[in-house]
Order: sequence, then structure tokens, then C-alpha cells
Amino acid sequence: MYKPSDPQKPLFETGVLLPREKRERCEKSWAGAFRRHALPILRNVEDQFADLYDPEMGRPNRPVELVAGVLILKEMGDLTDEEALCHLEFDVQWWYALGREPHETHLCQKTLHNFRERLLHHKDKDGRPDPEKKKLAFRRITDELIVALGVSVGRQRLDSTHLLSNIAIRNRLGLFVDVIRKFLGAVKAISEEAYEGIPERQRARYSLESRYEDTRKTEGVRRLGVAARDVFRLEERFEDHAGVSKTEAFKLLRRLREEQCELTLEPEEPGKDDDDRGEGGACVAVKEPGEVKSSSLQSAHDPDVTYSAKKGKGFEVQVSETCVEANDVQMITEVEVTPSCQSDQGATVPMVATLEKAGHKPEELVADTAYSGGENAAALAQKGVKLLAPAAPTGKPIPGKEYPPAAPECPKEAQEAVEWLRRQEASPEFKSRYSIRSGIESTNAELKGFHGMKKLRVRGKKRVKLAVYFKALACNVKRALRAWLRREEEALLPA
Repeated sequence: MYKPSDPQKPLFETGVLLPREKRERCEKSWAGAFRRHALPILRNVEDQFADLYDPEMGRPNRPVELVAGVLILKEMGDLTDEEALCHLEFDVQWWYALGREPHETHLCQKTLHNFRERLLHHKDKDGRPDPEKKKLAFRRITDELIVALGVSVGRQRLDSTHLLSNIAIRNRLGLFVDVIRKFLGAVKAISEEAYEGIPERQRARYSLESRYEDTRKTEGVRRLGVAARDVFRLEERFEDHAGVSKTEAFKLLRRLREEQCELTLEPEEPGKDDDDRGEGGACVAVKEPGEVKSSSLQSAHDPDVTYSAKKGKGFEVQVSETCVEANDVQMITEVEVTPSCQSDQGATVPMVATLEKAGHKPEELVADTAYSGGENAAALAQKGVKLLAPAAPTGKPIPGKEYPPAAPECPKEAQEAVEWLRRQEASPEFKSRYSIRSGIESTNAELKGFHGMKKLRVRGKKRVKLAVYFKALACNVKRALRAWLRREEEALLPA
């Protein structure tokens, strides 16, 4: 049952119980800034989360401002749930920042887990999944921070960075072994009899003890053929099994065969040195590596992971942030998770559309060549946004050739926009104006190095998105705290 936070301050809150010297140190630290500025924002937006709870049934919820505050502080330090809850239990600065009495500084891990699950699986009033709910904390709190700090969003920069979910990087044979191993475990859980019906040699190849994927490169090619035939045999054996054929493990097995193998008219017989000799042929052959699409399955434990030839397996995160020189603090205005197999060029217009929907549409967007191109520049011009980016490789200015000055506004037709981008890049002031784009590289490094966005502790696109939203929000809150402390120090200086 939803219950808003009580605005009444407790009689013996942490600040009162601390000695004067410690209270003053807390007041001057990040904890004081969080308490004075961030905590009121959390209280101001917590009603936005009311529909995550039943309006009448169940026990009253723990205060949303406390749960959200813990999740933000957790990502500010890239902590695990257990580490964050330990800080909440025993760290005086956390008590002070969250404005809690010592007896209130306790949450169980299940509370954090349930809050995240509600964000992930929330449904609207018509019973349909609400994908925007997982972004709610980032969107509402970031909006409040931008207003509170007076941040201008007129000029923004856009870039992407690569991340990995909580998976192991496996080679091709390792992928086959993981998928088959997961499938055999699912079969055993459903029917011990069906599991025992699988040939013992076949089961033994994919047991944890066999380490079938650990082999020399020359032997690995032979074993890959064996694994492909085993995938075909298992799919054929269980495709009519009512229980097994409906499992996610069976769907992964079939997807692996469809993406990594091709069917043959005649059965491929095992060689005399193959581990499956004597088990019969299979009408399947392994595709050449170049024939496998980058959108194919990359992990048995995270089917949403795709592959990029440039960056490897994982996900891409599109990051936009303000870059107005008059701002004393820059804010991340939007983050979005996209597949690694997709080009950044397709993210330009959707990111601006999302910013427009949030009320933070820029007047100028600074981005690298990957986001450029006549179609993108023209589409942004139709929205009233100017793209400051080098021309795409096919439209680069010719060295030594003089170009007329670019018009102030980009044309709204793609073909004309290509020439406009070329002229813009050839202009003398382009380099100095474009140099501000490099600042987002440090933001990417900040998110990955300080907030743990290089490799997450979760799997699956939904959970990856939620984790990215909270990490970006934590980065914004951290920047806001530093700005508030800096402003307060400057206010104390002599005129």
C-alpha cells in the first residue's frame, strides 16, 4: 500500500544526535548538500511512484524517498546491494544525507529488489507493459535538477559508449557448449526420464566436468562440428515434446542452429577422430564465420547481447549531455541502450525526439561523424535543431578546395543537407566550435570508471536499461552536489 513520506521532522534526527563538530563536517560535505537540495527533490517526485503500489491492500511501503535515495547513493559509489545497505546501516554520512533517525536506517535487500522489479514490470491502467516506467526516476529527478541548477540545454553533445552485461565472453565453441549445457539442465528439470533417454556420451560431453570448450584451436574446429550435430540431434529429439519444446532453453537451441548452421540435403557423418563417431550423421553444417550476422546469439545467459566488429559483444549506450559554456555544471539529459550491432547513425533522430518529448530539445547538437549524414541533418533541421558534425565519409570536403560559406540554417532536404555539412566542415571556425564535442569522452569514462557502467551486474536488456538509468542519474546527482557545494563556498567569499 502506498504511503507518502511524513514531512514532519523527527524529534531526535541524526543531525541533532551528532556532536557539533561532526554535524558541521557533515553539513559541509556531500551529505549536507544532499540533505539540503537533493532530498527535497526526492520528496517532491515520490508521488510519481505511487502507482507501483496497491492503493489499499498490503502493508505501507518504505518511504520512496529513502529507497530511491539509497539506489542513487549505491550507484554513486558503484556498490552492490549488500554494500549499500551496510552503508545505510552504519555510515553516519548516509544517515545525515537521508535525514533519518538511527532506528530508521535499515532496509532489507528484498525491498530494493521489489522496487526495481516494479519499475521493470509495471503495467498501465489498460494492463499493457509500460516501458517508460523504468526511466521514471532518471527522467523526473534529472528534470528537477536541471531546473534547480538553472542548466541551459540549448547546446548538447551526443556520443555512444560500449558496455557489457554480466556474461562471460565466449568463443564460438564455448557458445555452443553453453547453450547445449543450459538446454540439458532444462530437460533434466522437466523430466528425469527424458534426460536419461539422451545418449550418455552426448550428456557427458557437456557436463561441467568435461570442459569440452577448453581445447586447442585445431581441435576446436572439429569439436565445433560435433556440437553442431548435437544441437541438431537434440532439437530433432525434443521438438515434439510438449514440455521441453516450450522452454526458453529450447528456443535458444533452435535460434543457435538457425543462426550458426545451415541444413544439408545429406547427413554429415562424423569423422573417425570425432567425439560423436558411431552416433549417426546429422543434416547440418557449421556456417563460415563471415556468414553469421552480428545480431546473432552471443550468450546463452543474455540473448539480448549482440556483436559489433568495432567494439565486440555487449550493448551500446547513447549519451547526450549539455555543453553550454555558461553552465557551471553540465547535466546528462538522456541515455538510451541500443544493440551493438546497430549503427550510431540510426540513433541521431530518435535521441532528439526523446529529448523533445522530455522538454530538453537542443538548438544545436554536436556529434561525431557516426551521427552525421544528409538524412540526419535534414531531419533535425525539420525539428529546428542544427547538427554540428563532420560530413559523412562520402561527403567530405576536398582538401585545398574553397567552398562558399554554409547558410545559417541547414536545408530540410537530404541532398542539399549533404552539401551544407561539407561547407560547414570546410569553414575556418568549424574546428574551434566542434572541439567542445570531446568533453563527452570524459563523461563516458566517468560513467564507466566511477559508476561501473563498463560491465554491469545484471543481464537482459530490460535490467541493463534500468541499471544504466540509475547510473546516469547518480552521475547527475553527484555533479549537482558538487555544484551546490561550490556555489555555497563562493557565496561565503568576500565580495
